[in-house]
Amino acid sequence: MDRVGILVVSKSLSAAGIIDAFSRSGYKPEFYVVERQVNPFNFERAKVHQVIPDLNVADVAKFARTHRSKLSFGLTDTEDFIVAGGRDVVERESGVPMLCVTGKYAVEKSKADQRVLFERLFKDANPRYAIFDPAKYSSPASAVTAFRRFASELREPVIKPDAPARGAGVGVWGQEFSDEDGMVSFFRNVYSKGVVVVEERLDGEESSFQALSDGRHFIVAPQTRDYKRALDGNKGKLTGGMGSYRDATAKLPFVTQPEWDSVVGQEKDAFRKWKGRGSNPELRGFVLYDALMHTGHGFKILERNSRGGNTEQLCLFTTIEDDLVDVCFRMSEGLLRGIKFSRKASVVTCVVPLGYGLEGVAVEGGEKIDLRPAYALQRRTEGLRVYPMDIALRDGATYLGTSRSAAIVGVADDLEDARLVSLAGTDSLKGPVRSRRDVASRLDLERSAAHTKELRRRKVSA
Repeated sequence: MDRVGILVVSKSLSAAGIIDAFSRSGYKPEFYVVERQVNPFNFERAKVHQVIPDLNVADVAKFARTHRSKLSFGLTDTEDFIVAGGRDVVERESGVPMLCVTGKYAVEKSKADQRVLFERLFKDANPRYAIFDPAKYSSPASAVTAFRRFASELREPVIKPDAPARGAGVGVWGQEFSDEDGMVSFFRNVYSKGVVVVEERLDGEESSFQALSDGRHFIVAPQTRDYKRALDGNKGKLTGGMGSYRDATAKLPFVTQPEWDSVVGQEKDAFRKWKGRGSNPELRGFVLYDALMHTGHGFKILERNSRGGNTEQLCLFTTIEDDLVDVCFRMSEGLLRGIKFSRKASVVTCVVPLGYGLEGVAVEGGEKIDLRPAYALQRRTEGLRVYPMDIALRDGATYLGTSRSAAIVGVADDLEDARLVSLAGTDSLKGPVRSRRDVASRLDLERSAAHTKELRRRKVSA
């Protein structure tokens, strides 16, 4: 087969897992990587590698233009590039097709706009919400008055900044605040920076819905579960995700088949409304992941992003059975009618700097981490994958950044075995890092199942 050049635009999130999946292709992929630092995994596998610390679109487009004769397509692991119109600029200036949505469909740029969109796409899945725009209030005091009134109707609100913050800056009743004074103080702080979205706090269990598209066909991936808080038991600050899992089946263990069928059906209907008639090539790529809450009254949508989840998509790339290069060609040609995933469970555990996500602790980064023991274990352990994230290679050594350091993936026939493989890889890392220990744990699975069962019982008895 001819060699296939692939442009990878990376913020050192899930690109290592994406490159690894491409490396298992029957084609001969060559990677042209542009990223914000020298990720050791990506650097070792790149035919051409360039660091652009801010990943500004103009410089990425210049890189693509320089190598366009060698490139078949490109993709990214960061919504920052998508929101900035990265696909639009790269395709216009280099002709290299990017497998991500255009800037027009980068809905994560505004949580307020998302809520308005959901009113049109699937209103019943949209929780109660209100938007507080400083441009529409005469003073902060008047906004606070309106907020108090709405919050009293909700009883337990969730406060979110309009701009994307990857969980940071979000306040949840019972977590970031638990009385009216704390709630109002949190609102004032967020409001001082711009538009605020306030939503009802939902009682339920979260999941991540992910899908790919060629602009016409909508391909649903296996359901995944993300762990957003820093500490075991879902305690601590909201982070960009501390791990995730998918089961050996298409749905999660605590979701019934009719519930999953309902989610899939409503998401497909919503996509048809979103794209309009016929094919919409602007909605091409890893088109979305929706954070969902499964309540006693059906699912609700928490947020939408125009790329796969940072940890959740690793569950998919480690269990995809189709040749990923072939998938991307079919996507580019409008022929993506399906993707085959294995009946394997996948568990992702993220290791992070010791102070990451801890209240009042600043993470400076710069400490050494030794990946070699984990790679040695990977060579002799079936199903183990070690993917550096915010780790930089300098002078032959690897150093921690300030965000998630690495994703350690375990793949096995069931969740418990996959979890044990992931934890073994996590424990082999040498450096000042920690991780959650309860990702896909039996106790956590049982808690989720009991909670959803109780929510269904309340619905029946109401």
